[in-house]
Amino acid sequence: MPDSTIPRPPPVVALFNASDDTVEMVQQMLDASGVRCLVSCRFADLKKGVVDFAQFLRAHNPQAVIFDISPPYEQNWAFFTKLRDGAAMRGRGIVLTTTNRDRLDEIAGCDTRAMEIVGKPYDLNEISAAITRALRQPEPATGG
Repeated sequence: MPDSTIPRPPPVVALFNASDDTVEMVQQMLDASGVRCLVSCRFADLKKGVVDFAQFLRAHNPQAVIFDISPPYEQNWAFFTKLRDGAAMRGRGIVLTTTNRDRLDEIAGCDTRAMEIVGKPYDLNEISAAITRALRQPEPATGG
């Protein structure tokens, strides 16, 4: 029987975003909720190939991944779906953020369930709840 007195390490959450303000806000929100391990990377660095996505995930092993889908929505959504459907994302929860959910849903052709973040203050409770759900119920990758 495992020793229940041994504390479990906090979950790791990865954030792929273009905004330093958003990274700071998410870090503060995670700190407040007891999730102390946030790793972040600029979404543009993934697109440019500066950071290898699969290698980044292997190195940090996040249980949940937050993607900010910003303009140009068409290009960023297509790139995100390629990452999301890859084997590296298998078993990891996903949280989407954007500055224009209606436009993103239109581009995606479905309800993306993205949280719209426009200016400050952000709705930290909503983001925190989405991260908690993503940590509990990871979405399997849909492709190879």
